[in-house]
Formats: sequence, C-alpha cells, structure tokens
Amino acid sequence: MNEKEEQQPIEIEVRKWDAHSFTIDGVNEHLEKLLKEQKIIRTLALRHDGKMTRISRDVRLKSRRDINFTPELETTSIDNKPIQGTIFEYEGLD
Repeated sequence: MNEKEEQQPIEIEVRKWDAHSFTIDGVNEHLEKLLKEQKIIRTLALRHDGKMTRISRDVRLKSRRDINFTPELETTSIDNKPIQGTIFEYEGLD
C-alpha cells in the first residue's frame, strides 16, 4: 500500500459500534490486511444504514473475532435470520 492509499479515508458499513470496536457483516479483506500489517488508519468513517455515525482519526486495528449468531426463535421473520460477521477492536493513537 503506498502513502497515497494510506491517506484515503476508509468508510465501513457497520451493524454495531462503540468507542473501541465495530461489527461488520461478513469479512472485509482490506481491514484484515490493515490489521495484519498494523497500518495506521488516518480517517476511519463508520456508517450505519447509509448514515455517518462515527469518524475516528489516527487509529490502529488491535484485534478481530468472528461472530456467528443464530436466533433461538424459529419464525419466518426476515429480522430473525442468522448473523455472520466480524468484530474489530481499535485504538486511537493521539
């Protein structure tokens, strides 16, 4: 990754987020690479339902874990489908 690519903001669609982590659907190869290489993300923009929810500057991804959640209730509701995703934890460097 060259310096210009490192400066580009990274926008991620998230399911959930807080001050130190966020959850995405599925897997994001770009985030996996940034975590493995311990690259600094200059601008991390989190979106939920297409709306900007959080912007963090100068962060580094610390860890990841997979989630596989199957709702216990057996219904035909579209809101009750299994969830597969990834939780990323990050830290601010300022």
